[in-house]
Amino acid sequence: MVSRQRPLPVAAVLLSLALLTTITHADDSTPIPTLKGEPDDSGWSLQMDNDLLTPKNHDRDYTGGIAVTFAGKRVQQWPISLDPALKTFNRWLKVTDVDSRPTLHSMQIGIAAFAPQDLKRSDVNIDDRPYASLVYVANSRESLEDSGRTAIQSTLTVGMLGTHIAKVLQKEIHKYSNSDSPQGWKHQIANGGEPTLRYTYASQHLLVNTNDRFRFEVKYSNEGSLGFLTEANTSISARWGIIKTPWWSFAPDRAEYFSQPSGGMLKASRRGTSEFYIWTGAKLRARAYNAFLQGQFRDSELRYDPSDIRPILGEAWIGITKQVTLHTRVSWIMRYQSSELRGGNGDRDLVWGSILLNRDF
Repeated sequence: MVSRQRPLPVAAVLLSLALLTTITHADDSTPIPTLKGEPDDSGWSLQMDNDLLTPKNHDRDYTGGIAVTFAGKRVQQWPISLDPALKTFNRWLKVTDVDSRPTLHSMQIGIAAFAPQDLKRSDVNIDDRPYASLVYVANSRESLEDSGRTAIQSTLTVGMLGTHIAKVLQKEIHKYSNSDSPQGWKHQIANGGEPTLRYTYASQHLLVNTNDRFRFEVKYSNEGSLGFLTEANTSISARWGIIKTPWWSFAPDRAEYFSQPSGGMLKASRRGTSEFYIWTGAKLRARAYNAFLQGQFRDSELRYDPSDIRPILGEAWIGITKQVTLHTRVSWIMRYQSSELRGGNGDRDLVWGSILLNRDF
């Protein structure tokens, strides 16, 4: 395909410069909670992603997803929990000492859907991205190091590509919204179903943490993953406002299209009912493989070669969070990602929005 170069967003270009800053540091006067005392049930969250939740009102690319996350020690024993396998992976890879420090546990069940721009076409649209979907379960483990200023998180995701669940959901949503019904799902990646997985390791580092009434936090993160998305990325993020929750409980950077599971709140971490803050950030990705565009082992009618896909991507986001009750927070997020494909109609930037409802106990 013909390459049409497109500049990365300004925020992503500035990311590498921001990560070189070493003169800022966490305020030692700000208390950093530990992860001791994880309850059996520390909360849940519901996130709904859709490109209709933005001013652009598009219905394409990462067109939507739904994810429910459960947090607490109980998720280790659930029948579908991947926590035992994740613990084994961590030991094999020797990325963290899983038995020597307090750890938070979480599990997520979700679905993600991708679509081209022209939903009315029933044939294979070779000038755009393919339809793709993922139904998955993911488990995470999170621990603190460096006196609470570094958070280490590992995640194992197992799912199925190419099921018909996303097709049914999108068609029902379009039916009730009087929108064009998508006609090309039979051409999706791995149509009929194919198992897939991904292992992710991420480290977050606190840079700035003021102790004012209107707090200001800055952190940077590094992450690597192997599986249906294989990449390395680095990011910087910040939040400002009335903040009562610890810095490690907030991880908007941990999203590859859909957000990854995060640990729940601890009782010792709740410090009021008036949280209200804005947040933003940027990420730079070096991506080697994307199953949603390239497929896996099963034949797919439309798939792209590595030479057709941009290996370097920029991403930026902005959001707002409001605490509405003692245990409930609501957030709205808008995300931007630079173009993934090098040519054709699919060579365009991605924009989508999210609504997040978080409930702790």
